[in-house]
Amino acid sequence: MLKLNEKIRSLDWTMYGIIFSIYLVWRIGTVGGWSPSCWGLLLICLLGVRTDQVDVDWKRFFVFGIPLLGVFYYFYGSGNSLWWKIANWMFENNRHPWHWDDYMNAIPLNTGGWARLIANPYLDKSMVWIYNYGFVLSLWICIVRSFWTRSIKKMVSYALSGHMLQFPLILPFYNLILLHEVWYVNKQPDLLHRTFADNNSLLVAVMNCFPSMHTSISFAMLLLALREKDRIFKTMMVTYCSAIIFSTLYLQIHWLIDVCAGMLFAFGTVKLADFLIRIVTNKVLPGSIKLFYRKRNIAQETAL
Repeated sequence: MLKLNEKIRSLDWTMYGIIFSIYLVWRIGTVGGWSPSCWGLLLICLLGVRTDQVDVDWKRFFVFGIPLLGVFYYFYGSGNSLWWKIANWMFENNRHPWHWDDYMNAIPLNTGGWARLIANPYLDKSMVWIYNYGFVLSLWICIVRSFWTRSIKKMVSYALSGHMLQFPLILPFYNLILLHEVWYVNKQPDLLHRTFADNNSLLVAVMNCFPSMHTSISFAMLLLALREKDRIFKTMMVTYCSAIIFSTLYLQIHWLIDVCAGMLFAFGTVKLADFLIRIVTNKVLPGSIKLFYRKRNIAQETAL
């Protein structure tokens, strides 16, 4: 038994943790069907990760970091089907007391048609890629990067400010307000070139517009990214998240008011996430867990 303990201690657990973490990130990208461009964007955002790294030993971080990333990965895999079940339920029950198509269409500049003044085939293709991946890629880039900064707090902050809080908070809007996508209301071609099995599938896909969740997710990530020190990451996320927001208008999906509402919704969600994390950290989190992370720092200070 003693020899077994010695052998276990002699193993390079940090290296095993790094290898498993890379595998987990690869699985996240595989499930999401990430293109080479997605991986390239992630790698660029990771270039300056050391600038924001927390002074925590890798082995201590992996104890909580890897399971947390695994939990996010699990819900990512099952979350899409859950979302469409909810959307179908809302469509079948038709609980929309407010119908806003005509009101939104009557507001000048609200269709976002002005965003297509610079339209061309190459930009169309780029905007489709940005929009299709933007709903989850902007969040995953931030979560994966915060993992490599060895910060549990940042991982939770990005996750809460993203889908974890936004999904339940946005559902009342989608259940009360019926607002279809711009192209559908104005009988224009779908610039995303989506195919639908039947008319019901089409109606489910285009009915939830206010507020724009593509906007709210990406803007929340933008706000949090601005708190980081690394200029490369901040520049890339501001550019990418802004492009996601612009794509919703360029592709004639969301109304300008949807986008503005999405930004306000994101701001409120980030503030709520900050509040919840502060409460949990100060009043709920056991002192033993805080001490677990502080041990390395205390040891270093003692040595000095």
